[in-house]
Amino acid sequence: MKRKPNKSGGGANTTENGLKFERDTEFSELVDILPNYELKEIDFKDKKSTKGFEVYRIGEKEPMGKIMPQNRFYDFLRDLNIENTNSKKWKPDEVFINFENNTVYIIEKKWQENGGSVDEKLLGFGNKRRLYQRLLDKLDKPFSVSFVFVGNKFFKEDSFRDYFEMLRGDGVKIMIEKYDMNFFGLY
Repeated sequence: MKRKPNKSGGGANTTENGLKFERDTEFSELVDILPNYELKEIDFKDKKSTKGFEVYRIGEKEPMGKIMPQNRFYDFLRDLNIENTNSKKWKPDEVFINFENNTVYIIEKKWQENGGSVDEKLLGFGNKRRLYQRLLDKLDKPFSVSFVFVGNKFFKEDSFRDYFEMLRGDGVKIMIEKYDMNFFGLY
């Protein structure tokens, strides 16, 4: 089942190129074209426009995971009886929950044409990963949290080398232009 692409963008100055990047890196769309998986839309019984999906291996009766965009992650937490005790409620671009390896993948996407405030936002990803982990540590069998940064080719510039060294040290996986589906346990 295909998701409706974001047509309005995130920030006030999101460009058409940024919107295209978001559509091209839509995690649910990319999982949906993998030959061994199928998506089923989750009925949240509310009027929110964002959709979540259960991910099934072809032929399996139980989902192996879920894809939850933005605020839908908090629906997942609520279903686990986890209250958001962080002082802020973030809206991750997408979240993939893999039940097979008990990992929650927080996906943040950034598209840049030139330097700016996004550069500084990158360095907060390690702290966000720790705060998400703190929420999930409340479970008897906590999920591990992996934070994934997906950027466009602008981030291949050498000027990001120091940033990426620090992010990797904080346990942040960096992907440029495309996803490594094996990293998510999807193959």
